[in-house]
Amino acid sequence: MAGRKSKKQKKLDEALQHKEFERMRIIEILKSLGKFTPALNPLIEMYLDACEVYHIKYLEWKDSGFKSTKVHTNKNGSRNEIKHPLAQQVEVWSEKKTKLLNQLGLDMKSGGLDYVDPLASENAKKKEEVKKDEPQTNNRLVEFRKMRGGQS
Repeated sequence: MAGRKSKKQKKLDEALQHKEFERMRIIEILKSLGKFTPALNPLIEMYLDACEVYHIKYLEWKDSGFKSTKVHTNKNGSRNEIKHPLAQQVEVWSEKKTKLLNQLGLDMKSGGLDYVDPLASENAKKKEEVKKDEPQTNNRLVEFRKMRGGQS
């Protein structure tokens, strides 16, 4: 019965597949932005490891029914509701992933990610053509008046 896998092994295999997919996705995004260098490989590996752990914890939490709290009995018999440990782990690893994405420059805070529409290159060409059509003036007084909204 070499073909049978345990639930745990299936989760690990799924996490590894997700990790490989994420590797290709991150590298493709970095290359498309022109930010990919081999020096980023250790940081990418750290991000991928965090993704793997996050994915495993997420699958375990999903199997438990996404419970947000858990009843805990302490030494003296009191029962308290606490945040579910898997929910807490998913939150922690999600934050770690976010920090690593920030370090890679792949979050909206870095300002390096702009939405690129399918016609971005055509729009950029049109803007350049409009700028070329405008007469170039070297008179600083005229430029100042234009900037302030006055007549030239």
